[in-house]
Amino acid sequence: MFFASKLAYVTKKKIESGAQKEAAIPEDEKEPKGEEEPRGRAPSPKGMRKRSCSRSLSSISDEELDCFAKCDSDSDKSLSSSEDEAKASVKKGKILVDNEMSFKPKQSAAQSKPEALKKEKPKERRKSSEKKPIELEEQKADKKKKSKKSYKDEEATISLSVAAGSKGKKYQQEVDTNVLSLDLTVLKNKTEIATGDAIECNKCSAIFNVHSKLITDSTKNEQTWICEFCSTLNKVSIEEEEMPKTEEITYIIESAQQSMLKKGGGENITVMFCIDVSGSMCVTQPVKGKMKLKYDRVNKLQDLMKFSDGSYQYMDKETKNATYVSRMQCVQTAIENQLNELANGAPNRKAGIVTFNNEVVLIGDGSVPPKTYAGDKLTNYEELLATAQIDADTYMSKSISATKKELIHGLERIEESGQTALGPGLVVALGVAMKGVPGSKVIICTDGLANVGLGSVENLITEESIEAVKGFYTKLGELAKERGISISIVSIVGEDCRLEMLSPLAELTGGDIIKVDPLNLSKDFASILSDVIIATNVELKVKIHKGFTFRNENPENVSQDGSLMTRQIGNASEGQEVTIEYCTKSSEELKEMKDLDFSKIVTLPFQAQINYVTLEGMRCVRLITNQQKVTSDKEEAKKEVNYKVISVNAIQKTAHLVKKGNYREAQANAQHWGKMMKKAPEYREYVANTAPLYEAVQDQQWKDLNEDNNTESITTKKAKASQKKQKSDKLVSYSHKGEQVSSNKMKKK
Repeated sequence: MFFASKLAYVTKKKIESGAQKEAAIPEDEKEPKGEEEPRGRAPSPKGMRKRSCSRSLSSISDEELDCFAKCDSDSDKSLSSSEDEAKASVKKGKILVDNEMSFKPKQSAAQSKPEALKKEKPKERRKSSEKKPIELEEQKADKKKKSKKSYKDEEATISLSVAAGSKGKKYQQEVDTNVLSLDLTVLKNKTEIATGDAIECNKCSAIFNVHSKLITDSTKNEQTWICEFCSTLNKVSIEEEEMPKTEEITYIIESAQQSMLKKGGGENITVMFCIDVSGSMCVTQPVKGKMKLKYDRVNKLQDLMKFSDGSYQYMDKETKNATYVSRMQCVQTAIENQLNELANGAPNRKAGIVTFNNEVVLIGDGSVPPKTYAGDKLTNYEELLATAQIDADTYMSKSISATKKELIHGLERIEESGQTALGPGLVVALGVAMKGVPGSKVIICTDGLANVGLGSVENLITEESIEAVKGFYTKLGELAKERGISISIVSIVGEDCRLEMLSPLAELTGGDIIKVDPLNLSKDFASILSDVIIATNVELKVKIHKGFTFRNENPENVSQDGSLMTRQIGNASEGQEVTIEYCTKSSEELKEMKDLDFSKIVTLPFQAQINYVTLEGMRCVRLITNQQKVTSDKEEAKKEVNYKVISVNAIQKTAHLVKKGNYREAQANAQHWGKMMKKAPEYREYVANTAPLYEAVQDQQWKDLNEDNNTESITTKKAKASQKKQKSDKLVSYSHKGEQVSSNKMKKK
């Protein structure tokens, strides 16, 4: 585990909570409630205490306005400067009310001056008032410049303009160094192997580790472990050889039947390319310069493109010094490059191809003639999956070293036509990959909407139909996750593929979602294939001290009074990084812990329990336990900060909020973390990695706003509701990439 700081930050106010705070003031010395004198401010209006809100000026009642006036007229009650800054203020037609501050309307400069000053120096006042409009105009000009939607790396600034729907709502984000990071590459590391079973705390499920304290009573021949996480006394029996000796240790829960059923990983995995060959894949784009390309059938028709005098035909303003390349040519070339790489670097792997348009064709490894699936089979999930698994024995029997030439010949015979049976094509590709070993991959390449057979996303109007399609792709994702197969989606720029519907495939299996230019396909295929799966069925549990809880975490993942977090990772890839935020519990929660005194705590324990299955089939638990020193000084905690951890966490959390549709909260999250890192060398790198996602969010906000205003194109209320929920492919791609970001995958600036 890597920590953002060497010190865990504990809020000063919360240190005095619990038994210590209660004991600080004797009961007989406490002032009775109700007799407390006002501390320079009038009480809040009825019903408006203990909350923060944003209200339009027109919604304030006469009774509340009278109270505001009373606060203004009470000149005998002085207010501190810190309170003045947090006062409720009338600003742009809104009034903000803070739970602990009094109400005081904003005064103009003239109203705030004493009467004597107004009468004594009228000329100076006029002169100063003449300058103010000029200053205001300059300020307005600056604000307009700053509000533009852009990231300026030179100035290292983040523009946070809001497109629509904010309604004056403000989002507060707790930002500090209480962040930890876990690189799942540790699952490849060789560690100490435990000789016995893991010993868990009877109360909090923490596991006995190298930092645990063991009390031995020789008279009673008893051993007691005081849990460092919850202070529970546990009666244990541990032999000397079973004592953990390092912070990282592995428990083998279930062997792969003593390696008798061991399947080779890495070299023997299966890679399936699932290719869209619908009519839209013949769309071309110009590439500067004249060149001869492989898979170019247009060259065979050159004579038909000439006039009778032998000159070529060109449209007006058409680029003459250019070669037009189709999407299919780019896909064919990219896949051929990857087949050559596989044959040279991993000759024992198996590679196969599945194509889809109106029907699905299994080319397999190219060693036998292709098989076609069509008609009613494209709508029957169980039959299609079962048939593909049976056919895998015939169509995927040889390694890439033996079938590379046949596969390339199969690529040359592909022609574009028809519609897009993406769902059935994926079922066939997954069924074939399931006959391979854990760590296998399915790569989908498409440029359009799935509109034939299973998983069609065309003309989805009702909520029921949308959920049914999402359920279909989620079901395939769960199946692939169970078998240790990753599914990646490569979508062509310029076309809408409804990636929001397909995203569960990659999210559940640890795959990628990429929106690419066809000319860059080879690079992106190589990137996907370079992500090596190192473990499957991964479940991560993180245990922290009972005085702390997890921050910005899905409530469903948190248990045991907030001190245990569980995440389902699925397939873990080399270099995959998980970040977690934690914070001190509230004062009310700490008061109930009579045995907790933060002033006596020097270090805090952190424990990661990773349940996983190796590619060989062994079920294991990797235990990592670290300790961190405690401080109540925020500045001290910031002295030695790992801004790489802070940056990765900020991007992942922002992307997660975007994925949930919380666009304004995501923007606020990016802004707050950006302010913390502004003086750090890593800030420019953070901006470079956040900018594409941030701009995609702004585009989505404007898109949603335009859809709200343009109701003529939406025929029914149900159709309108479904369109509002649709995210752009660009946003889905960038948010998924943001959630998968890690230190070694960040753009360098």
